[in-house]
Amino acid sequence: MKNLNSNLSLKALMIILTVITLFAVNANAQYQIRDYDLKCGVTSGADFGRSIINRIDSAYAIAGFSYASGCGIGPFDWMLLRVKPSGNHQSVRLIGTLADDRCYSVVQSKIDSGYFMSGYMYDLSKGKTRATIVKMKKNGTTLEYARWINDSLNSSYNQDIIDPANVVANAGWNERKIGTRQPRKILVSQYSPAGVLNWASRYDSWSSATTVSKSNDEATSLCFQSVGGCYGVAVKTNYYSGTAGIYDIMIVKLSYTGNVIWKKVYRFNLPSSNYYPSAVPTKIIPMTDGGFVVVGTTNAYVQNETDIIVLRVNSAGGIVWSYTYGNTSFLESGNSIILDGSSLIITGARKRSVTSPDALLMKISIFGGAASWIRLWDPSNPAETGYDLVRSNISASSGYAITGDCSFNSTNPFLWRTNTMGIVSGGDCNDSASIEYKTNPHKLDSFALQRVKLLCKEFTPAVAIPSIVTNTDCMGTAAMTSGTETDDPTFVVEETNEVKEFELNQNYPNPFNPSTVIEYALPNDGNVSIKVYDVTGREVYTLVNSFKPKGIHKVNFNAGSLSNGVYYYKLTAGSFTDIKKMILIK
Repeated sequence: MKNLNSNLSLKALMIILTVITLFAVNANAQYQIRDYDLKCGVTSGADFGRSIINRIDSAYAIAGFSYASGCGIGPFDWMLLRVKPSGNHQSVRLIGTLADDRCYSVVQSKIDSGYFMSGYMYDLSKGKTRATIVKMKKNGTTLEYARWINDSLNSSYNQDIIDPANVVANAGWNERKIGTRQPRKILVSQYSPAGVLNWASRYDSWSSATTVSKSNDEATSLCFQSVGGCYGVAVKTNYYSGTAGIYDIMIVKLSYTGNVIWKKVYRFNLPSSNYYPSAVPTKIIPMTDGGFVVVGTTNAYVQNETDIIVLRVNSAGGIVWSYTYGNTSFLESGNSIILDGSSLIITGARKRSVTSPDALLMKISIFGGAASWIRLWDPSNPAETGYDLVRSNISASSGYAITGDCSFNSTNPFLWRTNTMGIVSGGDCNDSASIEYKTNPHKLDSFALQRVKLLCKEFTPAVAIPSIVTNTDCMGTAAMTSGTETDDPTFVVEETNEVKEFELNQNYPNPFNPSTVIEYALPNDGNVSIKVYDVTGREVYTLVNSFKPKGIHKVNFNAGSLSNGVYYYKLTAGSFTDIKKMILIK
């Protein structure tokens, strides 16, 4: 009888644990809308979400840029925000220079779970924007390295991707000087998993065998096509329109080493049009047949309105189908797209000309045609726009996770988490709508591209920590509490048992005034010393001089009593020493 009772007790315990586990999974998979308010004290910044990924260690990472007046690094800084499965924030960091910096994309390495981010940062010494790639460690808070394109003119990345071999590729633009003009040209590069530049190329367009075209040709997106191991690059070009701001969609197929396989321009062929239609691609994704799908925005049918355009091509660049989606008197935009089985899911925005935009989510078939459904964030809320989305990997029920920005507290990045029907189930968070569609006629064209080699250079941006509040805008069936912590201390724990070598990180922010944070890692217990020296080598401060356990540690340094200038901090732990430079600017 005792064994029977024990077995029954064990079964009861297992049932209870299963119920608790299921509840936890359902809670973590909550459908909801959250926004994230980065602050300097009580002052909200202007913060913009531009890219979202499923993190390898669960939940999401959102990248974009932030204006955090008073506690940021420059006017705009890169932003990396890690979000918990519950939708609450986990950590946030700003990365940048003393000038204007913008981040547009983030991916995560399957080797070390580090985050590759791309966009541009400003080279103060040259007065130019630089296409920049930054690697943050898996904790999302520590800078590993930064590289930017080392060229005499301006450049920027618009997207980065990572392939199954953990090789990172980037696409954007690099200026080319032609007489008195400096038009943008296609920029694509590839970095090894360790951050070594494999190749970087500018692709110049030529109007004749001897004349470089003055057209603007900007790569807006790229993808890795596993069929053939190549890249698809979406480009906006005014080569044929010859007018600033009026573009055609171009797709360039590149080999893994960056050679052009084919390039095609998809011009609208509307005989009744009394103006040159503009079409701008924003995202390209691979299809299983070796072809590509591009989403973007066009004014092809009403000059002063915009519609979503979706274009599918085969592996040779031939058109499979092309549709626009939009209603009269509305302005619709398509910003990102994913493949979900036999469907394509699109995010963007929709508005009337005199109203604020609503974030949009739409489903269509891989064969094009009418939309299966279209959802809008509740239009009673302020302005919102969806910029990127993923098929969520949280819980078996899946669904979609969308980010962008909304006009709360100036501007905030958001997480819009829906089920597979695009609905925040159990909450009054969405409106459904209908949308008209048209089949697009296109004329295929092409022009010559010449590849030019570029180089990159390593540099060290600063890292800063703003405070952050998670706000709940709309919640599904299971209630969650909103977060108010300034940061999640658990990020220290997540690497504590994985430290394998000594490491002294760059202080953040840097330059600083008057406080900064120094982080270091110890693979074993021992005595640690961290001392600060001025440029003459004179010791001015002892920060640490004690026994420390293994793991990741942080120390705050307040230099309020020191004068402006360059200082050095030295870590000594056993036989290990390392020195780094920091700059105090009051």
